[in-house]
Amino acid sequence: MGPNPFCRTKCGTEDFICSFVPPLGGGMDIIMKKEFDYRTRGVCSRMIHVTVEDGIVTDVKFLGGCNGNTQGVAALVKGMAVDEVIARLDGIDCGGRGTSCPDQLANALKENL
Repeated sequence: MGPNPFCRTKCGTEDFICSFVPPLGGGMDIIMKKEFDYRTRGVCSRMIHVTVEDGIVTDVKFLGGCNGNTQGVAALVKGMAVDEVIARLDGIDCGGRGTSCPDQLANALKENL
């Protein structure tokens, strides 16, 4: 077996995990994967853990908040392009707070990617 197929690289202040995955036709493709935690502001959830691979949201977990709603948002955005998630969720308001858990997810993506 060759070297470990996973690497960690710095791009400015950003920390990315890249993995080399053999495509169906042979050869090697590079998949850029980024995981981060975002501390929310002004909402019931306290933190959002996000995983993005090649510009696609692959996992979202909210800590706190309305459990059913946050699970629903996480399930709906899974597999969606980051730009589409931001376009759909940015600016959603919860009870006059000026933000919401979905809006905080959009902010997390804007600030970390």
